[in-house]
Amino acid sequence: MTTTWQIPADMWRGETVAILGAGPDMTEELAATAKGHKTIAVNRAIKFAPFADMFVALDPHHPFWEEADKLGFKGMRVIGVEHDDYDALYPGMMYERVTLRGGEEIEVRNNALAAIRVAFMAGARKIILIGFDPDRYEEIHAHTGFRGLSEGLEKIISEIRAAGVEVERIDSEKQYPGQRPAKRSEQIDPATFPEQKPRKK
Repeated sequence: MTTTWQIPADMWRGETVAILGAGPDMTEELAATAKGHKTIAVNRAIKFAPFADMFVALDPHHPFWEEADKLGFKGMRVIGVEHDDYDALYPGMMYERVTLRGGEEIEVRNNALAAIRVAFMAGARKIILIGFDPDRYEEIHAHTGFRGLSEGLEKIISEIRAAGVEVERIDSEKQYPGQRPAKRSEQIDPATFPEQKPRKK
């Protein structure tokens, strides 16, 4: 069963927090650059970083929850819905309001943005984004209708820098082609776990 969780403001106060992205370029070598820091593995990045302090996967019924179990992951687990079958922390739905380049406003729900928000709210002094490539992510997931990660990332980085938090990015030297993720079980209704919430009128 999930546990409602209010992110402690002093949990990682003054720490450097590395966030491992879930893009196709993530490797064990790239993930290893996070060692020595508090680390959040986003979604599939847990495959490369079972040493992480936190695993963020907002949607349940995802194979990387099972992957975390197989790897013997012992850190905190953060989920974006309340669910009886998951022993994880639930901080809320974790939406970010984003203005797209055409001026449209939407609310986006994304694992990487949620991980950044958690690190910031937990008091991080510096956040290192490892293996983030929002443009390629949106291209790979275009068939789902997902939009706004690039704008959301720009916005949240600007916000936390204005609050005095240093942000560094480390990208992979190699570019691996992205592929569509496997479809979820037909028994799962994607509408139950929306990645994007319609704008309120």
